[in-house]
Amino acid sequence: METALRRFVRDYQGLNSSTVPELEAVPSPLEFARYVGANRPCVIRGGARDQQLPALDRWTDDYLVEKLAEKALRISVTPSGNADAIVNGVFVEPAEVQMSLRHLFERLDVEQDEQESATPSQNGNMADEYVSLAEDAGRDGPAFAREFFGEAPDVANIWIGGRRSRTSLHKDPYENIYTVIRGSKTFTLLPPSEAYCLHEQVFPHGRYTFDEASSTFAVERTSPEVTLPWIPIDPLAPDLVEFPRYALARPMRVTLHAGDQLYLPAMWYHFVEQDVGWGPEGPGKGVKAAIAINHWYDVRMDGHLWSMCMLQRRLLLALDGREDEDPAASSGEEDDDDDL
Repeated sequence: METALRRFVRDYQGLNSSTVPELEAVPSPLEFARYVGANRPCVIRGGARDQQLPALDRWTDDYLVEKLAEKALRISVTPSGNADAIVNGVFVEPAEVQMSLRHLFERLDVEQDEQESATPSQNGNMADEYVSLAEDAGRDGPAFAREFFGEAPDVANIWIGGRRSRTSLHKDPYENIYTVIRGSKTFTLLPPSEAYCLHEQVFPHGRYTFDEASSTFAVERTSPEVTLPWIPIDPLAPDLVEFPRYALARPMRVTLHAGDQLYLPAMWYHFVEQDVGWGPEGPGKGVKAAIAINHWYDVRMDGHLWSMCMLQRRLLLALDGREDEDPAASSGEEDDDDDL
């Protein structure tokens, strides 16, 4: 069985490019369909600028604060910037606090030199807390994607954060159009065929708690105990002694700058880092931050992709001598969107 899985990884690598193609113009729905049909990512350089997305020119700090007033926003905070990560053998989610966007910007202004990291909570926030910004952000998603999928996005999020925030390696059951508004984002991408390489394990679930008076964090384990599968590998510093199968992986890296867009196919593994940048007013104006938008479209389950991923998962469970506690589960598969 293991020989067949290794051959599966190599066959896919041999038949597909090891780089992410970059488009210099916004694709037509037909051109976009070729990437969706092949379940392959692509970058659209300057795509949001070409589509005249208002957020690129409007979203100064003052404008954003004015639009959101002093509304209390749900903000995820962690001690090191890692969202949904393995910490001392526990899968730990961020703590959640409430603060205004003005307060968040103040935190980001000092965060660059501190360990603590704060970012807005996701869960479709463009339709909720950030609805006053939805028109600027293109609530219905890019026209080429909307025409191809034949519907508005299932979920849309606005993300604002500092340079240390990053997500652990995971995948989502959504077709994702990711747009950078300020700063930059660097994605490490692996196709679904490389699940064998990622050493999925089961971890107990926990969550950070945050004491605002002392600015200290603690990990609180979920009780009664809940477990879930997750990927324990840091693709920036993989431990090939502990995780030898990762040596077979062929990760791809791509960096997006303000105005760039990434089509991130459903079920692709991704790890996201970022850097901050100035807003539309230019250097020295406001707070350096990373701001992005993503539009999620539900994955179709009537083709080969979903069934292939589930078959591969069951083979890996058998290989590792594990039982499938949750047949619907999938390693690092998010119910909400924490992609930076």
